[in-house]
Amino acid sequence: MANYKTGLETKHKIYVTAKQLFYEYGFVKTTLADIAKASGTNKAMVAYYFNNKNNLALEVYNEYMVANKVKTQKAIDEKYPGCNAVIKTAIEYRVQNRNCRLNRHLNQFYHELCDTNILMKTESASVGFVENINRSYKLGLDRLEVKALALANLAVVHGLHVSWGGGYLDCSSEYLAELEIRLLFQSLRFDNDFIDQCIKESRGMIGAINLRVEKNFTVVVAA
Repeated sequence: MANYKTGLETKHKIYVTAKQLFYEYGFVKTTLADIAKASGTNKAMVAYYFNNKNNLALEVYNEYMVANKVKTQKAIDEKYPGCNAVIKTAIEYRVQNRNCRLNRHLNQFYHELCDTNILMKTESASVGFVENINRSYKLGLDRLEVKALALANLAVVHGLHVSWGGGYLDCSSEYLAELEIRLLFQSLRFDNDFIDQCIKESRGMIGAINLRVEKNFTVVVAA
């Protein structure tokens, strides 16, 4: 029992250390050796618990995405009881867009994961976003379709942000967020009038959802 508890403590220490380093230095510059040294372990121990850096980064990403979704949904339910799943998703997209724009550490980490295709090779929280809409609106998508659409959406969002960040797309961040929302909902075959209404409603609601990302990808309710 003591060894089991020590193992869990070691695993947790490695994870917390990795999250801190990913936040400060990004995914690319952080190495397994860095994580091992900072956590007081060794590379073999890190590999034993997480196999590789990619798995560690995916766990950090998923933890952030789930926390962001849960706190965004809670804020929406408090401010706008009865809000439907599609508008909630539109607001979530706006919150994530704002988070990346205002927190350079999050923005760097997210787009480095996209650059290295980690999110394209493994199950991520992004798949759950599409599955939630699929179930709520009984779209009838099978598991393969859900995963494919989630992956396509990740690629689109990343591409748009790279083009926007590089100055090729000359538009506001709000326009970018609304374009991401529109493209997702179009891929799910929602009617354009319905999409327009969701975008309009979410635009008027986002101001009341006061969340921000602080150190180590911690999602907090802003004062």
